[in-house]
Amino acid sequence: MAEEAGLNRDIASSLLYLPSKTTLTEEKQRPWSINHFQPFQKPFLKTWDRCSGSQPDDEHRMLSRAPRQRLDTLESRKSSLTTHIDHSKWNPTPYISFTTSPAALKKMANWRASQRGPQTLTVLDPNARMADGLPILDVLAEMDHYGIKNPYKKLNQYYKDHYLCLWEVTGREIIGHWEWADLVANEQWYHEIILPAFREHTKSRSLEEETPGLSAAMNKLSCMFLLSGILYTA
Repeated sequence: MAEEAGLNRDIASSLLYLPSKTTLTEEKQRPWSINHFQPFQKPFLKTWDRCSGSQPDDEHRMLSRAPRQRLDTLESRKSSLTTHIDHSKWNPTPYISFTTSPAALKKMANWRASQRGPQTLTVLDPNARMADGLPILDVLAEMDHYGIKNPYKKLNQYYKDHYLCLWEVTGREIIGHWEWADLVANEQWYHEIILPAFREHTKSRSLEEETPGLSAAMNKLSCMFLLSGILYTA
């Protein structure tokens, strides 16, 4: 899968809009290219193992099982979402699941560890993803909109705090990876390790975004001093 060009805003948009000029496009009815979320105060969490479909590759990306599947029609969205939320179905979908709930993550990681072996926790900065113009979906909101029934009959509790990243997670979004067995040895793993890493990543990203503007301002100031010197000597 590594041969795929890295996901960006333009590629995401091209997969959400119909290639033709028809006005009957699902993206106009239900925009997925626009993130309507407020800045997240929590990171996204995902547990995975050797059997998982989405694992970090050599380029530090996580690809879905269908990393360039088009989502420009109602049917493509409804059918792929219906498949993805049902874990008994292994058909490829263009989604990667995350949760913001440490309790839900712990429950899932422990269960999978007992069934499938060692687990790895990947932590994602959703605000970095939104800043890059890449889509995030609230699972419950999309299930409600498209009339998708919960296959587990638990009053949708399973899908609370459940989010989807479309197609791919880029290296810029990933905060880090932790071996679950090592991490869970600390009862305060979330508050003492994960949240500080999330805040540090947010701080670093903010400084990175400010640097280009600061550099431009310094260059402009240098030019002004140089110009003033030329005019003075003239």
